[in-house]
Amino acid sequence: METFAESMLQSCFSIAVSAFLLLRMEGELRALREAIDRLRYCQVCRFAPVALLQDSEGPAS
Repeated sequence: METFAESMLQSCFSIAVSAFLLLRMEGELRALREAIDRLRYCQVCRFAPVALLQDSEGPAS
């Protein structure tokens, strides 16, 4: 019975550490995805939101 309790504690600790690392990594991946989206937006609008509006309205007068 003692070995069973010891093995359960070891496996529960491993699962808890894995869950903690997974949740932490999920936050980092979300931040990375947001940074990539911001970079993609900057490439589309050529670093100026005004340029995107001028292109959609036609030639500037």
